[in-house]
Amino acid sequence: MTSKTKLESYVGIRFGTDLYGFIKQKAQVEGLYDYEIASLLEVSDSMITKLRNAYGIKRINGFSRRFDRRYGKGSVERFKKMVENPDTTLAETGRHFGFTKEYARQVYKRLYGSAYTEAFKRKRLVKKKKGLTGRTKRSKQFGDLTEVR
Repeated sequence: MTSKTKLESYVGIRFGTDLYGFIKQKAQVEGLYDYEIASLLEVSDSMITKLRNAYGIKRINGFSRRFDRRYGKGSVERFKKMVENPDTTLAETGRHFGFTKEYARQVYKRLYGSAYTEAFKRKRLVKKKKGLTGRTKRSKQFGDLTEVR
């Protein structure tokens, strides 16, 4: 009996599913790494990697899972809310989590898949619009004036 056949029967008995379904569930849905799946099945990391590649199962991006584990549950959502808030800077967001502005920029890129510059431009536009509507001056001579930059 080959090691793959032994592993298939072990997974079937212990977890009640086939090997393909087990690896797919653990790798794609739960986001576990190959070494974590290997420790569950008590086999080598390379064997899980080979099986995952043979089955055509892709790994998901585990960054958000690691970020949540490191900074607490719901930290990814909190980070996204802070970054999308036009009044919060990247440095303030980083300070909230205890890291630098540069790392906050890198986290943004990992989570969103694009550079922070586009989000920053949108924030500036929102701030500008908010600033123009909120800045009116009273003038004795001309009444209400809007400041224009």
